[in-house]
Amino acid sequence: MIIEDKKVSLLGIFIWLLASFFFLYEFFLRTLIGSVADQIMDDLTLSVSAFSWITSAYYFSYAAMQVPVGMLLDKIGVRKILIFATSICAISSICLAHSSGVISAFLSRLLMGFGSSFGFVSLLVVASSWFPRRYIGIISGFSQFIGTLGPILAGGPIIKLLMDSDLSWQRLMDLIGFVGFAMVMIMFILIRNKKRNGKSVTIYLREERPFQDYLKTLSKNPQVWFIAIYSGLIYIPLTLLGGAWGIPYIKSMGFSTQEAANVISLMWIGYAIGALFVGSISDRISRRRPILIFSALVSMMLVLAMILASQQSLLYYSVLFALLGCVIAGQTVAFSTIAEHVDFATKATAMGINNMSVTLLSSVSPIIAGYLINFSYQRQPITLIPSDFVNGFMLMPVLSAIGAIIAIFFIKETFCKFQKDPVFLKVDYNANTANG
Repeated sequence: MIIEDKKVSLLGIFIWLLASFFFLYEFFLRTLIGSVADQIMDDLTLSVSAFSWITSAYYFSYAAMQVPVGMLLDKIGVRKILIFATSICAISSICLAHSSGVISAFLSRLLMGFGSSFGFVSLLVVASSWFPRRYIGIISGFSQFIGTLGPILAGGPIIKLLMDSDLSWQRLMDLIGFVGFAMVMIMFILIRNKKRNGKSVTIYLREERPFQDYLKTLSKNPQVWFIAIYSGLIYIPLTLLGGAWGIPYIKSMGFSTQEAANVISLMWIGYAIGALFVGSISDRISRRRPILIFSALVSMMLVLAMILASQQSLLYYSVLFALLGCVIAGQTVAFSTIAEHVDFATKATAMGINNMSVTLLSSVSPIIAGYLINFSYQRQPITLIPSDFVNGFMLMPVLSAIGAIIAIFFIKETFCKFQKDPVFLKVDYNANTANG
């Protein structure tokens, strides 16, 4: 049973802003490591492949938690979860700052991914709890936009801060940890779990079943797996370029760290803008598959244009990366598509599986690319040149092509309608109270 208030409270807005800022915070932590890749590799004496494992550690724990997160939020409540998750992120930031080698850095990133795994789902829970249903689409779009500001800030702005202040990456991680603890104190004061009261009651006519039954139901729905695999494949360029190897790649062509970081920020700006509009475009044309196909094919062509036409101007890469981010934002339509292919009882779990696929493939792809890059050079100390990245980066267009094949031949069109409509019973809360 869900009881819905029709008014938006000031407290609800503050709680949503805090949850959104935590989403921004964890997204910032996720991608920051790519901005300071050279410094971390030099200070911790890491090889390319060792750094790839540290980058991927975040995604290992993040992916593993995607399905349990929803269950924990239901049992414990969003207040305790957000305070706990933010504390974990703050602690892991400080641990990473004081890492002495690959093992301690790997464990710090593993802990960071665990804390971060609660961010997106917690934000969805806050939005659905504190806002009327008619605002959920708008709130979800703005939530995604705010979260994407994290990797934008982790690119050009943070590099400029490091260069202007002569701040080391270790002290930066310490400061980020202290910001996290400040957030924890504010959350402790302001965040409340939503009390179930109001005038409108919606009762869902379904029998409660064990969680494993939901997974069994989803496992028999091939659309869930096709869409989830598609999502993971299409997101990989954002992981490799935006969170791991983008800045080192652009720097290898003679551009400065600041210029490289600005290009990566433009990619995330493109993704943020695309995420704001791609859903409404899909709704307007009442189609999902054309967006998914377009995203896969065009991202493949853009990555090939980056790899095969190396040593271009900074403007070339700025425009290309911004377009790439905007096009990959089409992947967000996959969340709507997967929700429309399942029944109401399994919708949240299906979206968790979709998100888990994204993070699982994001955890593996930097390692594979790192080993391929590692095989391409035989120089000491490590000085990467553009040709070193070709083998590793060819992973992106190949996987995008596979994603396009899945979207064209295997994902079914929903026409923006739920394929398994639930049955709703609307009850007037006040009338029942009066008659009771």
